[in-house]
Amino acid sequence: MPRKSVIQTWFQYVTGILLIFLLTWHLLVRVPWLRGVESFADTLAPELVYHEITAYGVLLLIFAYAALLHGFNGLKNVLLEWTSGRYKGLITAIIVILFFIFAGLATYTVVGVKPLG
Repeated sequence: MPRKSVIQTWFQYVTGILLIFLLTWHLLVRVPWLRGVESFADTLAPELVYHEITAYGVLLLIFAYAALLHGFNGLKNVLLEWTSGRYKGLITAIIVILFFIFAGLATYTVVGVKPLG
């Protein structure tokens, strides 16, 4: 069974704590009375979502990258516990490729938003 390094452990802690704060912020954005609208569905109006993406795009990307890093690092550790050490390079390569694919999709989603109208 591979041993996790201290850096990997701290990396998981830091991204986990970051995710707690960013997820809390992300969920608070959907509270209707904080947004000055009537219902949850109104918080998803195109005008409000467009404003959020343009105003908080960097935070949304940090949120997405932190979630991807935390999740894929954890998945890699689980997979390495289940397999022998000879697959370590292959598993790591697949995880890195998947991370870049999903990070690219997240970036395209936030950066590729077109103005309304």
